[in-house]
Order: sequence, then C-alpha cells, then structure tokens
Amino acid sequence: MWDILNDTVFKTWMSGGPLMIGLAALALVIYGSILQVMIYFRRLKELRKDEYEWCHWIEKPDDSSGLIGDMICYTQRGVDSTKELRFRFEMLHRRLIQPLDRQIRFSTTIVSAAPLLGLLGTVVGMLATFLGLSVSYGGNSLDLVAGGISEALITTQTGLMLAIPAMFFLSSARSQRRDLHYFLTQLEARTLKQYEKNGFSENI
Repeated sequence: MWDILNDTVFKTWMSGGPLMIGLAALALVIYGSILQVMIYFRRLKELRKDEYEWCHWIEKPDDSSGLIGDMICYTQRGVDSTKELRFRFEMLHRRLIQPLDRQIRFSTTIVSAAPLLGLLGTVVGMLATFLGLSVSYGGNSLDLVAGGISEALITTQTGLMLAIPAMFFLSSARSQRRDLHYFLTQLEARTLKQYEKNGFSENI
C-alpha cells in the first residue's frame, strides 16, 4: 500500500514540471525559517510566569531566577539613574525584539513567494496547453494538453498549500511578538516606578 501511495505522490509531483523542484526548495526554506521562530519563542516561554512573582523580583533582584531574573539583573545591576535604566531596557528590546522582527520579515517575504512561484507554473502549464491545442495531430496533442493542464493546476495548488499554513504560523508569531513587547514594556514601567519610589533621579 505504501509503495502504491509513494508512487502516486511521486507521479503527481513530477507532473507539476520542473518548477516543483523550486517549490520543494522554497518549502524547506519557509518551514525552516518558521521553525527557527518557533524555537525562539519556545526559549521565551518562561516569560509567561505569574506577574506577581516577577514584580516581587523587581523589588528584590537577589530573589530572581531564570530568564526573567537575568533580565532584571541586567537592567538593574550598577544602575544609578532612571536615564541609564531606560537605556538598559532599550538595549534589552533591541536584543530580543529586533532579531525576531528580522526573522518574521524574512519569513513573510519567502512565504509570499510560494503562490507567485505556483502562478509562474500556471503560466508555463497554460503555454504548454496552448501549444498542445495548436498541434494538429491527435495523440501528441492530447498528451501536451493534459500535461500542460496538470502542470498549471498542480503548481498553483502546491504554492497555495505551502503559503496558507505558513501564514497561520506567522500570524501566531506576530501575536506572540506583541505579547513579548508588552511584557518588556510592563517590566520597564514597573522597574521605573520602583526606582522613582526609591528616589533615583533622571540624571546623576
């Protein structure tokens, strides 16, 4: 059964023409890029800790632990003004958000290329179809028409099948990126509030 299934899939894939090789390579790049984004967020899952807990750590950095603890220690260690504190948080934003933004932009670009490549296959397939219709003798004409239609449909379908799930993943990634930005903003606001309560000035 598996042999029959594999043979059917292989024949269907090959009937899409040479552009299917490009779509296969593009699929590896797309989902490799999305996998990197998912792994990145997997490492940041600790940021979902209870807000009460990390708010306590802002007041007492020595009690902190894990990734949030590292962020708190980085932003507070050796800081003697709110200006320097804001600078530390700006650097933290750049370190965490900017690489993620670059990866999401890259993934979005290559995902949008999948249906375009499928559309190119459609154009190539339709040209083969018109060529088959222009041939006057029977058997070869039917083969060319069938091959052209097959190539036109399969490449378009493959391009859409690559792009649509990837767009859902990217939508989820953008939502998690907003959550990360919100967390960092909250952490900064609460830390600044604590420092102002302790009597730190804007500049020292």
